[in-house]
Amino acid sequence: MKAESIKIYTRRVTSANKSELIVIIYDIIEENLTLAEEALANGDKESFSNELKQAVSFVKELLVSLDMNYEVSKNLASLYIYVSRCLNFALVSGKKEEIEAARKVIIKLGDSFREVAKSDNSKPVMENTQQVYAGMTYGKGLSLDETLLDAESMDRGFRA
Repeated sequence: MKAESIKIYTRRVTSANKSELIVIIYDIIEENLTLAEEALANGDKESFSNELKQAVSFVKELLVSLDMNYEVSKNLASLYIYVSRCLNFALVSGKKEEIEAARKVIIKLGDSFREVAKSDNSKPVMENTQQVYAGMTYGKGLSLDETLLDAESMDRGFRA
């Protein structure tokens, strides 16, 4: 994953509630699959392998975080196992078709969780994080500038 993507996901995580965290995981998996396909097309086996392994680890994270007391969790577990198998087969075979099969499931599940996240009004998981405001500045050329607010507060981050 690219450094800029890591920064974007980090910012999203700091202000996300539980539902939004799941959406972020789906977004990361989708990006991993895209980067893996690009690496495969470019013949970069190392990047291909790294991106697929990272996608598999996120799918496993989704799988282990399920509450199996609910019927929907059992259905999701089956889908996550299927996606994991597809990605592992792609890792071994180098076939793009396996990645596409996994991507179809991930996109549909991600879209479903995005809809759920819209109605989730719970608080962010991390409390006391700095708010980031971004906008266009006036000066030499227009550039995106970020400003962190509440800089005097050193008591920020996750509270267990």
